[in-house]
Amino acid sequence: MKRAVLVLILLTVAVTLPPLYSQWTESQRLKQIQETKRHARPVSGDRLETVLSALKNGEPPSVIILYTGGTKSHLEPCGCYQEQSGGLSRRAYAVEQIRKLGFPTLLVDAGDIFDGNAEIDAKRCEVNLVAMSTMKYDAVALSKSDLAYDDTYLRQQRAVATFPFLAPSATGEDFTQPFVIKQIGQYTIGFVTGVADKEMASLRRSRDHDHRDGVPPTADVIVALGDPEGTEHIDVVICRDEIDATVSEDRTLYVGCKPEGKTLGVLALWIDASGKLGRHYATELALTGEVGESKPIRQLLTDFYQNGSEENRTLVPLLFAEQTLEQQQENGYVSATACQRCHEQEYLQWSATRHAFAYQTLLKKERYFDAGCVSCHTTGFGYPTGFQIGAQDSAFKGVQCETCHGPGKQHVGNPKKSNIRSGADTSLCLECHDTKHSPGFVEVVALHAKDIDHSREPMNLEELLTSRIARVGKPTLELFVMSYCPYGVQAEEKLLPIVKEFGDEIEFKLQFIAREKKESSAQDITPFTSLHGYPEVAENIRQLLIAQEYPNRYLDYILCRGKKLDKSWENCAEKHGIDVAKIQALFDSPEAEQLFRENITRAAELGIKASPTILVDGHQFRANQLFRASGTPCE
Repeated sequence: MKRAVLVLILLTVAVTLPPLYSQWTESQRLKQIQETKRHARPVSGDRLETVLSALKNGEPPSVIILYTGGTKSHLEPCGCYQEQSGGLSRRAYAVEQIRKLGFPTLLVDAGDIFDGNAEIDAKRCEVNLVAMSTMKYDAVALSKSDLAYDDTYLRQQRAVATFPFLAPSATGEDFTQPFVIKQIGQYTIGFVTGVADKEMASLRRSRDHDHRDGVPPTADVIVALGDPEGTEHIDVVICRDEIDATVSEDRTLYVGCKPEGKTLGVLALWIDASGKLGRHYATELALTGEVGESKPIRQLLTDFYQNGSEENRTLVPLLFAEQTLEQQQENGYVSATACQRCHEQEYLQWSATRHAFAYQTLLKKERYFDAGCVSCHTTGFGYPTGFQIGAQDSAFKGVQCETCHGPGKQHVGNPKKSNIRSGADTSLCLECHDTKHSPGFVEVVALHAKDIDHSREPMNLEELLTSRIARVGKPTLELFVMSYCPYGVQAEEKLLPIVKEFGDEIEFKLQFIAREKKESSAQDITPFTSLHGYPEVAENIRQLLIAQEYPNRYLDYILCRGKKLDKSWENCAEKHGIDVAKIQALFDSPEAEQLFRENITRAAELGIKASPTILVDGHQFRANQLFRASGTPCE
């Protein structure tokens, strides 16, 4: 007996230990990847909430100066990872939130604002100036590198801006001025650039006069933008380079800027009764993904990407241009569906990975017209047979098989190992996962190899949704179904409990497959037709009405109804506390038909005819893949 018990224990251990060990090693792999990347992606600056709290909970400052510098008209980070900081739309949002505090606030830039005189670069700089004008910048200093551009270029840029360009008077440019004085609250702040000369000395005379004695306004505080050659008479220097805030021996305060607009500088000043600068609060505000966005600036950037997409496309280097398969003129891209015919397992494993969803990421971030982003989020971009910007129905969305394995036209026509890449060379990954877009990736590239191991079991729905939540926040799950379809009902039995489990973490949409008759007569019961006749149309409409009126109960109703399609719908409605009379009254109204008409449009637009069909963030899946179930779709 003891021997039998021991054998049973050993068998139990032998069966349960390998899966547990596999789960543990997988969790350790993912943990190591996350930790390595986290250390490679430090966030510089304070959170917006921290800065707002520091400004609110204390003595009101005399003035707040918000500043940037060294931006090179960088519009925004690529968005490849959450910790990235910067972006005009986030900056505008942060500026707006600080201004809402009600303190006297100024917004300036220390220079190094222009970057390239090619037409696309000039347009980008103009967009930057339009955005800065929208934010109501008070002044922008021009650095030596800015002034190195020719007069035509600078005048073109100046025409876009609504704020003054500052430059030393020695430059003699009629579109610049050496200083600007801003009356803010009860104080005047002078902004200068270049050499601290007699003009600044004249600004300083304000301390010998009362502000009410009729003397022309001069400056209580003088702020130099950029790198002045002298600091006499200057209270604050906002450098365009990255430095820590410090006070020099002559009591001049120095602050610096993160490059490319990665942060927003915040400088709060307290000025005493004599007009002298007292204490200060200086910090940099991190513009990471948790900061909101200004809608007008977001639209401005989206318009720029769309309008400049074709011109921008030619400036982006072709991926893998040095590889043999890409250089062959007779070769071409054929899409992942062509590969699927012979490589079903590999296709199923790939289809739930982040590579497959890469283009959906651009849609969510509104970067689908940015060639620099599109090249690494689609397949074959820039090649004649690959993805083209604006081709929303393209078969080359996402990072597909041919990105790693090379264009497959020759291989599909004559499958041989010699006319396709093995895909084992991880150096190919670094073409896109470089230090700018994927910091820390090179250190864990070997660990990531498992993510593209096509022999792995494909993700189920729970795993896929968990992955998407970690990547994009709130994924959209759509179920296209016919309410009387047996396989559709089977899919609902597996899918709806998962929807309830994830709750508000996902956006679930129930979509029906039916069509509206081209011509209907007065004798027709309904203007719609569905595979299983009028009873199915009626049930589809009822489910939509119940979902509309009882959002917390409709999933239970659908699960109940799937088991009792041969019974009255009222039984399941009453069981789950749904007012039958209310639903029937809505069912008989014209609004019910319109609700159904709008719902079935989605399936028609996508050409979806099979029940069940599942979309996760716009990416189509088979039910048997996500549920490990089998059945015959209704079509």
